[in-house]
Amino acid sequence: MGKGQYLKVKLSGSFESAQFDISFTEPRFLDRNISAGFDIFHKETDFSDEAGYQNRKTGGGPRVGFALAEYVWLNTSYTFTRDESFDLDDNVSLAVQDIEGVAHISTVGYSLVYDTRNNKVSPTKGLYLIFGQDLAGVGGDVNFIRSTAEARGYYPIAKGFTLVGRATAGYIEGWGDDDVRIVDAFYKGGETIRGFDTAGLGPREVGGDQDALGGKAFYAGTVELRMPIPFLPDELGFGAAVFADAGSVFDTDVDPSRTNGPGIDDSSALRASIGASLLWASPVGPLRADFAYALKSEKFDETEPFRFGASTKF
Repeated sequence: MGKGQYLKVKLSGSFESAQFDISFTEPRFLDRNISAGFDIFHKETDFSDEAGYQNRKTGGGPRVGFALAEYVWLNTSYTFTRDESFDLDDNVSLAVQDIEGVAHISTVGYSLVYDTRNNKVSPTKGLYLIFGQDLAGVGGDVNFIRSTAEARGYYPIAKGFTLVGRATAGYIEGWGDDDVRIVDAFYKGGETIRGFDTAGLGPREVGGDQDALGGKAFYAGTVELRMPIPFLPDELGFGAAVFADAGSVFDTDVDPSRTNGPGIDDSSALRASIGASLLWASPVGPLRADFAYALKSEKFDETEPFRFGASTKF
């Protein structure tokens, strides 16, 4: 209708999760350079193999964005989430039993964005920087402060060849005498550091089922070279990449006495991997297959040499 309004209806799923999102954005709210919108979401995740429980999140809320400069935006938001953990395995630890049931999370947040990318979907040049914080505890049952930061850079080095770099980190801490629940911690694996299984990095029980406990802190970095595939027409949408990933997930508030074993394996040591990818701009969206080898890992990490799915925003 010529107003630049943005509506997104998204349905996604895998063997371990399913998610439904609705988002609407008005880019010129009250005829000013202010964006306003709302998000509604429902997500179900099966952590049975990784941590012995399933989780369901339903919620939404409004958001408002302000242009501070030509390439700089400040986004603010409020989110209310109904968080339910259920179907716990019979032999899960007390740490997992602590999150069983329903919690209500009331969160206010902001993010500061600097974006000079030449294309939002498939960039080949520019920078994308974001820093954000969320405060949970404005009402609700859960109190935490979560901070995350990410930097991405795209540099064309020849026709069809793009050098891409990414650095990201995050930290979450409870407040008001609250510890960080394992369901609110960071879980990282092959989606961040390829060559590792889902939730394959981070604190883990020593005994029992060696359930993943999530980490309060993480950092990761990637260098990737994207290139065309020789002798394949560009209109087919195929490409290739070689990459190196590194990072770690660590720190937990879980008391070792509430696990099923003699303690918790936890290390901030660097993990690293190298590999190659097949990229496809398919009719249903960007897809990629990653083949990775873990160069450096801890004895309690879980590795995964092959990963296939939708391409990430990176």
